[in-house]
Amino acid sequence: MTRIYTKNGDNGSTFLLFGEKVAKNDIRVECYGTIDECISFLGLAYSVSTEKNISEIIIKIQRNLFILSTEIACTKEKYNRLKTKYKTTKKTMIDQLEKSIDKYQKLIPEINYFVLPGSSELSSYIDISRTICRRAERIAVSIENMNLLNNKMILSYLNRLSDLLYTLARYVDREKEYLKATE
Repeated sequence: MTRIYTKNGDNGSTFLLFGEKVAKNDIRVECYGTIDECISFLGLAYSVSTEKNISEIIIKIQRNLFILSTEIACTKEKYNRLKTKYKTTKKTMIDQLEKSIDKYQKLIPEINYFVLPGSSELSSYIDISRTICRRAERIAVSIENMNLLNNKMILSYLNRLSDLLYTLARYVDREKEYLKATE
C-alpha cells in the first residue's frame, strides 16, 4: 500500500498539476484549497439533505468544482496539455447554474431584505458553502489580475454558483419564516 504522506511538503512547498513546485501559500494553492473547502461543506450539505433534487445538484456542483480546481492548479504553460487530459470549465456549466437559479427562484417567496443564515441545518451548510465560494471567487480575481488564470469562465462560474447556493438555501427553507438581518 502506498503511504499517504510523502514528506515533500515539509519545507512549505507543493506541486501544481504537471509538476511546477510552488510555495504552499501560492495564490493558486490558496484558491484551489478554498474550492476544496467549499466542496467539503457541500458534502456536509449533501449528507443531511433529504431532497433528491438538491442532493443531485450538490453532487454536480462538487464535480464541477473539481474541474475548476484542476484548471487553477495548472500553469499557463501546461494548460494545453491539461485540455487534452481533463475537462475544463465551459459556458454550458454556467448555463446550467443559471437554469437552476431560474427554476428555484420561482419556487421561493420574493425576498426584499437580507436573510440571516440559520433557519435549518441544510440551508446553513449551503450558506457556508456560498460564503466560501465567494472567497474563492475573490482569490480567483486576484489570480486573474496576476495573469495566472487559465480560463476566465472560472470567474463567471464562481459568481453564478454563489447565486445558486443562495437560492437553494432559501428554497430549502421555503416553508419556514426567513430570519431577517434587521428588525
